[in-house]
Amino acid sequence: MKQRNNKKGIVCDARYAILLIVFVVAAFCANAQTTDSLYKPAKDFRNTIKLNVTSRILYDNAFMVGYERVIGKHHGLNIFAGYQELPVNINLNLANTVLRGTKKKSGYSFGVDYKFYLSKENKYDAPHGLYLAPFVNFYSFISNRTLTHTDSTGTLGSTNVNTKINFLNAGGELGYQFVLGKRWVIDAILCGPAFTHYNFHTKLENPLPGLDENEAAQAVIDALKEKFPLLNDLSSDKGINKSGTEAFWSVGFRYNVSIGFRF
Repeated sequence: MKQRNNKKGIVCDARYAILLIVFVVAAFCANAQTTDSLYKPAKDFRNTIKLNVTSRILYDNAFMVGYERVIGKHHGLNIFAGYQELPVNINLNLANTVLRGTKKKSGYSFGVDYKFYLSKENKYDAPHGLYLAPFVNFYSFISNRTLTHTDSTGTLGSTNVNTKINFLNAGGELGYQFVLGKRWVIDAILCGPAFTHYNFHTKLENPLPGLDENEAAQAVIDALKEKFPLLNDLSSDKGINKSGTEAFWSVGFRYNVSIGFRF
């Protein structure tokens, strides 16, 4: 329990840190044109490679990169992809049942957004300044853990639990990209609401005496949903089907801060 509380505290602290970064960036936007006006590049750098800083805070073993190509004076095409894992420590709300012993976990994501840099708000051409962008991105996570259950006779049984999670997001974002010196950028997505399809699938490899397989699968999915803010409140009340899958449409949100290098 202490380890779980510590983990929750770290995640909460990370979220507060992200919110603080977004707040500072938003406040700084009012003076950003002055900052940008200090430099006018001698060379037209149309390409930027970026490292997503936020993913390193929210996920385990995450490495997300992006590439933006300037298209014209006020447009940019940005693609992003990478590897990331969900945190492994989850607590089941199920009597005499524990999920632990991660044997395998992995995950990846990829997506694209098309940026419209607002010419009336920005003094310089892309990729400087305020932008609006439609986006689509996809996340996938898989894991294999050990589930143990003690039945009414005191007999301890265990089985492997295979879990797969897929998210598909489509939405729009508001962001600001700072240019520092000749080469460096900070790209901050300030607001990114989305319409999201969530798909959770959990399957026990073997049945355990005294444990309902669907009830156990639902408990695993509910515990995973707690890793995402407000998702339990926003998800469907239908629960899982006979195959161990719970899928629904709901709202989502995208936000991140990236550091990039222009070339």
